[in-house]
Amino acid sequence: MKIERSLETITKNDLKELYEGSVNRLREYFIQGNGEKWNELYNIEQPLAVALCQGGAMHYYDNVNGVKDFDVWFFYPFNQKHLPYRTIWTWDYKNPKFGHHPSIPDYKGRKVDTIVRSIKNYTQNDPIKTIHQFLQQENTASSKELAKKAVVMLTPDLLLGKVIWYKEKI
Repeated sequence: MKIERSLETITKNDLKELYEGSVNRLREYFIQGNGEKWNELYNIEQPLAVALCQGGAMHYYDNVNGVKDFDVWFFYPFNQKHLPYRTIWTWDYKNPKFGHHPSIPDYKGRKVDTIVRSIKNYTQNDPIKTIHQFLQQENTASSKELAKKAVVMLTPDLLLGKVIWYKEKI
């Protein structure tokens, strides 16, 4: 089924699959691929927070926005040098219930953009506060764009599915 925006409900199981697929995609690069050089500064397996952001997160919250693609963000504590912030690792979320976007012919399902950010302003062991600080206090193009939509926690497990931001209202 080719539709621009899927209106299917995103479940917690879908969130788990999006997280696991994104972790696997990052492992391909940072552990098995060209990103091994970052292992001296970052443990890619230990982010401060991981969240579904932007339009997919808005749809999870309001079930109205629809899903064009999914954006999964990994936040890490800054360590001497920023992680590659312009790189987006993509993968095909082949869950048939979300259909296929017509402008992405090589994908069977929805595209997932996996993005990493190393941030200087964070609170250790408090992923919600860390993301709030990023959205409210960082003066970056990314923080400003993310703040315009929504953020849904993917990890830790206790926070899975918790909407922590919706257009600056939460």
